[in-house]
Amino acid sequence: MMDNKRKKIISYLHPSIYPQDRLAQHYVERLPVQVRGDFYRQAIICGVALSSIDPRLVNLISGFFTESITAEDVIKLVAQVTAFPVSRFDVNNVRSDIIENSSGSHINTVPEIKKVEKTAIENLSKLKI
Repeated sequence: MMDNKRKKIISYLHPSIYPQDRLAQHYVERLPVQVRGDFYRQAIICGVALSSIDPRLVNLISGFFTESITAEDVIKLVAQVTAFPVSRFDVNNVRSDIIENSSGSHINTVPEIKKVEKTAIENLSKLKI
């Protein structure tokens, strides 16, 4: 039985061993500190969603993660593993389907880094020390 309390999850990256870990670490370190927690949460949920489709996807996508990975690479990998015909994939309908099926009034995404940094600086300048 699951409770409704928050659950802390700890994981380690090994940037000296795995190039994917180094790329992930570099990406996360470029995010403003204020959004990293949401990013970690969303990344875990994304991994669970992929794993629920096929347990191999998380391992394969993370294994193929490079600086030059594209959306097309990920789509082709998912199609190959799941035998989903890419010809049935209509990229124009994905966004509306996601919005219609989301549980909230907006999709919870990591905002643009520059915008968040600007807002954070503005908020910090308003603090009275």
